[in-house]
Amino acid sequence: MPIRFDQAHAALAFLERHDLEPTPDLYDLALVHLSAADPSLSQAIEAAAAGEAGLDATRAAQLYATLRGSRSDPADPHALAMRIGATERDVALLRDQVATLRALLQGGDGDHDKLTNALNQTGARRILDEMGQHDRRFVVLMFGIDRLVGINREFGHSVGDNILNAFAAKLRGIFPEQEAIRWGGNEFIVVIPGKTITAVRVAAEEVLQLLAERNFRLRESGESIGRVTASAAIVPDHVGNFEVILREARAKIETAMAAGGNRVEV
Repeated sequence: MPIRFDQAHAALAFLERHDLEPTPDLYDLALVHLSAADPSLSQAIEAAAAGEAGLDATRAAQLYATLRGSRSDPADPHALAMRIGATERDVALLRDQVATLRALLQGGDGDHDKLTNALNQTGARRILDEMGQHDRRFVVLMFGIDRLVGINREFGHSVGDNILNAFAAKLRGIFPEQEAIRWGGNEFIVVIPGKTITAVRVAAEEVLQLLAERNFRLRESGESIGRVTASAAIVPDHVGNFEVILREARAKIETAMAAGGNRVEV
């Protein structure tokens, strides 16, 4: 069967929930359990998880040994061999997809932010150099995620990372011809050539609306964390000095956040 990234995400989340290291053996155990490929194994895992000691590393290793034992001594050798062969092919494909995704997010060339795959400050240098040439008109659009520090404090950095990833994806969707820059923390920048401020504002408001409509939930409980919003600032390249533009954009972002966020300041 085709492997989807949500299966990898579920397996890794299962290991994280039980504070288990994502070793190949335990990763396989989680995949078999979550796919319901071995009902008796799943029952044993659920029983261990519900026990007083929980599903610790020792018990997980014992269960994986049981899984390996069932593979070596099948009741129906032909049927079980076919099932195990299919499962192992799926696991191999899934590992390849996870490795590809991680390599993409890590941006091996050093020009990309490892979390969101947006350009980092180093990678953005080419775009900023183009601004200094003054042969085209540019508009600088800066975004800041509202109350991200509070979200990290209340729900954990994994939730904040999920929001940053989702926001970067929305920028790529709305600005397919530009490369988003994660300048640092909760700040994202898009440098847009040849567009009016009005057109840029319309696009920025669309990004904010998409984020506000997204319902982020806690992985373990499914509980909503509440509405997440961002603020935006638009600054035309009227001075040719990016540091001045950056200060102006940040001042506008602070104004927007002080007014409650989820708004664009021009």
